[in-house]
Order: sequence, then C-alpha cells, then structure tokens
Amino acid sequence: MDTTVKITSIHIIAGIVTAFISAALTFGWISFKNDVAAGIIMFIILYFVGQGCSKLYGDEVKGFSQWLWDGIAPFIFTWIIAFTFIYNYAGILF
Repeated sequence: MDTTVKITSIHIIAGIVTAFISAALTFGWISFKNDVAAGIIMFIILYFVGQGCSKLYGDEVKGFSQWLWDGIAPFIFTWIIAFTFIYNYAGILF
C-alpha cells in the first residue's frame, strides 16, 4: 500500500475516535461537561497521531504540504463531520 493511503487511513480512523471522545466531553458522558476541552482534545490527539505517523513514515513524506493534505486535513474534516452527526443524533441513539 502507498504511504499516502496509510497516513490518510490512520488519520481518518483517529478523527472518528476523537469525535466520539469530543462528544463524550460535550455531553458530559465522562465525569465532566466541557465544550472547550472537547475542541482542545482534538488538537492534542491530532498532534500525537501526527507524531506517531512521523516516526513510522517520516522519511517517506516530502514536506509540510504532504503532511497537511495526507494527515491534517482528513483528520479535521472527518472529526467535524463525525462530531456533527454524533452531536445531532445522540438523543436518538443514546
């Protein structure tokens, strides 16, 4: 598999998991309810996922532009879409 596909797949899966964590913080499913922490946790997880991918595939990635379009953008777009679905349909699902 191509490095681009691997990095993008890892970031998309991490974005979906992060959306559930952010929703849990927003709705207070965990011990406290905090909307700001839900947004901040997204950046923290994005940083650590990026560092992990950098250790795995850092020598194969050429420049920040590739990291932006293969990792950061898919993560943020996936997080926004998944978080919005969870936020809007949590009352129906849970």
